[in-house]
Amino acid sequence: MRIRSRALPLVALAAVAAVHSLEAQSAHSDRSSVAQVRDNRFKWFFGAEGGAMFFETQSQTTSRIPAVGAHIAVVARRAGLMLGVDEAFGSKQPSSFLDPSDNFNLRGVTFDRIRRYGFTLTGYPIRGALEPYLGVGFGITQVINPTVTGVFASADQAAVSTAFAKEVSTAGFASFMGGVQFRVGRIAAFGQYQINSAPAQDNLLRGPLHTLLGGFRFSLGSAREDVKGGGY
Repeated sequence: MRIRSRALPLVALAAVAAVHSLEAQSAHSDRSSVAQVRDNRFKWFFGAEGGAMFFETQSQTTSRIPAVGAHIAVVARRAGLMLGVDEAFGSKQPSSFLDPSDNFNLRGVTFDRIRRYGFTLTGYPIRGALEPYLGVGFGITQVINPTVTGVFASADQAAVSTAFAKEVSTAGFASFMGGVQFRVGRIAAFGQYQINSAPAQDNLLRGPLHTLLGGFRFSLGSAREDVKGGGY
């Protein structure tokens, strides 16, 4: 009985120590989980990409020209917002339009660049080192500096024709995006495909616009200040 009475305090002390150890481990695990959640929430990213743009015009079937671009993205745990601009570079790409200055006869036009401004809502169904993502959005596509061709009866006619060519060089679009990125620290390598809806029938471009791009995204830090207690 005396031995048991001496052992009871030791058992109680060991039990208390075990409880404190479990509480410390639980608190550390909770802090790690919170830190991981915060690491994936409300981050700013800057991205740069390059690839190809595929398009059709009123005078040619599918063509491919090189494209480059940049974007800013803010990403939460499973959703984000991306704002970007891409520009494709060609050489004397042909198209045509019905010229109102010439009784709506067909007028030829050439251009060298296509520019696209996009606003995309993105979703990340799986978070980790390898992350697929999807996006839907809208934007504006522009044929830059179209040059009309052919013979004009006067300078005024040429001016009217040029002005109308610029009117049919811009179109709004809806888009769908699919891609995958591989994250290592603050840098992510990515590849993505995007398709835009077709413009109006009288536009210089015809049919859907496709882009296939790859590049890198760089983390710019948190887009949300953590709430801190104590003081102002």
